[in-house]
Amino acid sequence: MRYYRIEIDGGKTVFTSYLNGQNIRGALQVELDIPIAAFHSPGNAGAFVKVWGIPLSMISQAKDLNFKTIKVYGGFKPGLPLASLAAKQAGLLVQGYISQSFGNWQGTDMSLDLIISPGVPPAEGGPAIQPKNISLNWKKGQNASDAIKAALTTGYPGMTVKVNLNGNLVAPEDSPGIYGGVKAFAEYLFGASKSIINRPDYQGVQISMDGNTINVTDQPNTKVKDIAFVDLIGQPTWIEPFTIAFKCAMRADITLSDPVRMPKTLIKNTAQAQSSLINQSAAQQGTFLITSVHHYGNFRQHDAYSWVTEFNAIATNVQGTT
Repeated sequence: MRYYRIEIDGGKTVFTSYLNGQNIRGALQVELDIPIAAFHSPGNAGAFVKVWGIPLSMISQAKDLNFKTIKVYGGFKPGLPLASLAAKQAGLLVQGYISQSFGNWQGTDMSLDLIISPGVPPAEGGPAIQPKNISLNWKKGQNASDAIKAALTTGYPGMTVKVNLNGNLVAPEDSPGIYGGVKAFAEYLFGASKSIINRPDYQGVQISMDGNTINVTDQPNTKVKDIAFVDLIGQPTWIEPFTIAFKCAMRADITLSDPVRMPKTLIKNTAQAQSSLINQSAAQQGTFLITSVHHYGNFRQHDAYSWVTEFNAIATNVQGTT
């Protein structure tokens, strides 16, 4: 069964579809649009949650939710048709703070719209991710890890900075710079790292955020996660060289920099086969590295595409791809 749980202000306000081991038949209608991407990516944008059927008192006080912390959980809970997978795949989709909250009242319908931003809310003394100058002092021959950590720690003193980078990512020359925010900084590092380590399967430096932590990495996570055939919604598709997009039933157990193994195809390519379709289908196998995640759902919409997670992933076994 589809599952969501929305916790606001440390759990002082909760919306959920599952309680005490039971699915709630009368759970409120919820819509989700939650992109998870590195800051250099065009897909990095604020998450959106809409809750229908709330009381008038909550609409009138919607502004009181501004700058409150929020956690959104989602996926599936036990119940046909995904009972065997649900417990392992449901979990935290996004956390951050509510940068804007507003209520709507049209006819007999009342709803609450929440715009979610990464980081710690300013009301708690944390530095929201907003444009500010970041100064980078990357010396020739210096590994990027030390220079990047120093730049982000100075720019965002209230945040924890975790850096895990390839040891070969070394500046070929002095590369100082001042960047007007974390997005501009992330775009520079992504391009510079791809030019230094020029391999088609190299993902480049990725800067992302998880709560109060800024993560900087170009390394895959260690555990490869298998994508079962029954996990997939529709057909994986090549969207650019070495990169595929695929949809699964909504899940929280796969995130940025996770390696995943696609299921083996039933199609076998032979010398007699001349179809480009067969070539492409056969190539969508092996291990891929997740570069972006997008959760979106409409809780009471009936079709399978209405409670899903879409992934973009780059091939790590590039032989055979075109």
